Amino acid sequence: MPRDNQFANGRTLSALLDRTLLALSAVTTAILFAWLIYYSSYGLDLSDEGLYLNSIANPFAYAINMPPSLFGFVYHWPYQWAGGDIAVLRMASITLTMALGWILSFLVIGRLWTAGWPYAVVLSAGIGSLALLDCHRWGLTPGYYALAFQSILMVMIGLLLADRPARIRPVLGWIMVGIGGWCCFMAKPTTAAAIALVVLLYVVVLRRKSLLPMLGAALLALALLIVTAYLIDGGITGLVTRMVNSAEMETLAGAGHDVSHILRIDWLEISRAQLVIAVLVAIAVLLGILMGSTHKLLRSLTLAAVLIVTIAIALLGTDPISIKPSTLFLVPTFTCLGAMLYREGLVLRTQAPTSIALALTFLALPHLLALGSAANYWSVGSKDVLFWMLAVVAFLSPLAQEGRSVAALLPLAVVAQLLTASIVNGVLLKPYRQVTDLRAYTAVTRLPGGGELVLSQSFHDYLATARAQARAAGLEVGTPMVDLSGRSPGLLYVLETRALGLPWLFGRIPPGKASEAFGLPWLIEGYPGTNAVAVEALGLENCADLAKAWVLIEPDGPRRLDHDGVMASFGTGQADYVAAATFETPAPAYDADYPNAHRQFMLKPARPAALAEQSCREARRQRPDGQKRNQW
Repeated sequence: MPRDNQFANGRTLSALLDRTLLALSAVTTAILFAWLIYYSSYGLDLSDEGLYLNSIANPFAYAINMPPSLFGFVYHWPYQWAGGDIAVLRMASITLTMALGWILSFLVIGRLWTAGWPYAVVLSAGIGSLALLDCHRWGLTPGYYALAFQSILMVMIGLLLADRPARIRPVLGWIMVGIGGWCCFMAKPTTAAAIALVVLLYVVVLRRKSLLPMLGAALLALALLIVTAYLIDGGITGLVTRMVNSAEMETLAGAGHDVSHILRIDWLEISRAQLVIAVLVAIAVLLGILMGSTHKLLRSLTLAAVLIVTIAIALLGTDPISIKPSTLFLVPTFTCLGAMLYREGLVLRTQAPTSIALALTFLALPHLLALGSAANYWSVGSKDVLFWMLAVVAFLSPLAQEGRSVAALLPLAVVAQLLTASIVNGVLLKPYRQVTDLRAYTAVTRLPGGGELVLSQSFHDYLATARAQARAAGLEVGTPMVDLSGRSPGLLYVLETRALGLPWLFGRIPPGKASEAFGLPWLIEGYPGTNAVAVEALGLENCADLAKAWVLIEPDGPRRLDHDGVMASFGTGQADYVAAATFETPAPAYDADYPNAHRQFMLKPARPAALAEQSCREARRQRPDGQKRNQW
């Protein structure tokens, strides 16, 4: 009888510990999500986010898109719904991403593990928090990578729903696959092609009876694409022309988007310290999963301590670990490799076809999302570490057949939360191309649409000075403007002007900087064709708009375009303008690309618009026939 009481007390204690850890994990997930939502109104990168904002705010203004993506059309309607408020748009994107990551994690756990609702909901939320790392460089404004990630999440959710035995869920699943495929094409056509192949292989290998529903999903995606083509370009021919011309512009820029550079395997750069951290974290995860039942109290106390550290990182900003993005691939990899050694390869020997297919699919997805990127594939893929972690969930699923409950995945969920907190804290301290430490930002800045962002004081002063001088000089809302600074599309958005040519006429990166930034040796010249791209893109604009356009220049800027050459392409020069405003860019304390302040000039047309328009037409007549785009 005493032994029975002791056993019952042990089970009660075990259940109490599990429930306490589940509650603490749920609180941690809520804190991580609220943390990112709170800081979604902080910071702004004038280059990449400027591209996103110009593309979203006025996507129909451009005949080509660089990169070849139609994400601006997808996010245009949510942007209008948000009233042009950037913070609201960011919050909506973060919420959607987190929800999709949570749902996908829940479906994977429910498909491969025996799980009750409380465990499945909390554990999937903890693992799904890794979806928040899609913005790990603090580019919270949704762009083509965000849309591609959300699209792939939808496709995978659809595939898992299609496996369900109920009647409604498979139909809903294939609808999500079709919508996700369409969104993926709108984001990154290269990734969409790869995902279509993945879906086909998944269905052929595992679900031969699903070929007809898969065809229905493909037809849905095609129908959405046809409707999109007519809405954007008046038909399929117009959309194809847009995408072909956009791809040609990428080639002209020298961005390395030919097939030999797209289909590549990049080198994973990892320091010895991060390698050690990854090994230790993987060992800790395996010990927590495989030995948890024999050392229940120690396991629970350790996991509770890790969750407390995670909360402290989020609330206090102190990070004793400082995990780097390169570590995000190694932790899941070492965890899987270590699991192979358990009981003479039990996990590997008892794999089911579904778990193998899901594990391999999730393992490949981050690279497929990066496909076609000019950046290092490992660097881009680390934004989507959720897929790598779900590959671990699938790979360890044979443990469920051994009688282990889904609670065995709690260490994996806790580590996922720790990784999320550490990476997000790192970018809060060193946001991309912005002044260090977003927590120290205090300057509330009003932006188009009536929204507000909290910026650094120096950045706020820069925008306020530019806006005040421009308005005093007569710059009106909607005035066309040519940005020849090569790096300030966000300023044109803040001034509420219409960027001509492209949402971002990007300039050449200083030699060597591109190779350092992207980790790719063929980019050592830093996009040598940017001036030619600017000329061609502006050649698509109406001469009447160019005649009245203001010009932004940065004579000593690191990414400036060739002012004289580009302006000559539409029949003008600096002598035809007057300097209406002058101001200095803020000098980010962290960004090595732009360590110094540079003076910018806003040039106002001095010639009559009719004369400037005539000069533009004459300049286009004198160009070679192959270079004429839009004479009028």
